[in-house]
Amino acid sequence: MRKFFKILGISITIILAVLVILILSFYKSDIQQSENHEKYFTTQSEYIEIDSNRLHVRIMGKGAPVLLIHGSFSSLHTWEIWQENLKNNFTTISVDLPGHGLTGPNPQGQYDTDYYAQILWQLIDKLDYDTIAIAGNSMGGQVAYKMALDIPQKVRQLILLNASGASMKADTADFKDENSFSVFSLLNHPVFSRLMTSMTPKFLFTMSMKQVYSDESKVTDHKIQRYYDLMLQTGNRQATLLRFKQRTPARFNELSSLRCPVLIMWGEHDNWIPVAHAYRFDRILPNSKLKVYPNAGHVPMEEIPLETASDAFSFLKEHY
Repeated sequence: MRKFFKILGISITIILAVLVILILSFYKSDIQQSENHEKYFTTQSEYIEIDSNRLHVRIMGKGAPVLLIHGSFSSLHTWEIWQENLKNNFTTISVDLPGHGLTGPNPQGQYDTDYYAQILWQLIDKLDYDTIAIAGNSMGGQVAYKMALDIPQKVRQLILLNASGASMKADTADFKDENSFSVFSLLNHPVFSRLMTSMTPKFLFTMSMKQVYSDESKVTDHKIQRYYDLMLQTGNRQATLLRFKQRTPARFNELSSLRCPVLIMWGEHDNWIPVAHAYRFDRILPNSKLKVYPNAGHVPMEEIPLETASDAFSFLKEHY
C-alpha cells in the first residue's frame, strides 16, 4: 500500500510539472497598443473618437464612399488590397471595430452587432457622408445589413461576403460546425475560454487561419503574426469573450424589405459559414445578385482579393 501511494505521489507530481510547463509555454502577456501602433498604423490611418471608442480608421481614395467592415477576430487590414484597387474611383473607409485591431476594447464593454451598426452610423455622420455603399464580411456582413435595415435611405448598395445571420439564430459571431474543432470550440467552453485571456497559443491561430482559407499556401507567416499581435493587444482577448456572450437578434427575416441593390459574394469552401447560407440570403433579398467563388473560403476578399475587388468595382459602378 505504501508503495502504491509513493507511485501515486510521483505520478501526481509529474502531471503537475507537465501542467506548469504547458502553462508557462502557452502564457502570453498583453501587447501594448503603442507597440502595435508602431507596426500597423499607416500614413492613411487615423483615430476618430466615437462614443468613447478611439476607432482606428483608414480612409483611402476619392469618389463615392464605401464602408468596409471586417469580421470577428479580424481587423481593417483584411481590406488592404480592396482599398488599393478601389481608391482611384471610390473613397474607401475601413475601420477596426471595438475589441479588434488598434481600436482595442470598448469602455462600456459593448460588442454586439447592433452596437457596431450604431457606432458606424455615428462615424459616417461625423465624416459627413449623406449616402454610402457598405461591404461586410462574416460578422461584419451582419453589421452591414443591420445598418441598411436601420437607415435604408442612406445605403446605396450593399455587399455581403460570407455574412453571418442567415442561420436565423441570434448570432453576434460566426457559427462553426459543431462537429469540427476550432477556436469557437474553446471560446464556447466555460473553462478554456477564460484561460484564453492569458494562454493563447500561436498554433491555434495558424490552425484557424488555415480553416478560413481554401488554399492553405496563401496563409503567410506575416498574416498569422498580424492577426496574433492584434488579438494579444491589451483588452482584445477579454473583449472577444464578452462578444461571444452578447447575442442580439440577427433580424434575417427583415431583409425581405430591403430594396437597395445587394451583391452576395461567397467562398464555396467556407468551413465556418456554409455556402448554403448564401442561397438563403439570395432568396430573401428582393434585389440581390449572387457570386460564388470555387477557389475561396471564408474570407474571399483576402484569399482572392483581385478577383473579388474587380467584381465589387463592377457592381459599385453599375449601381452608382
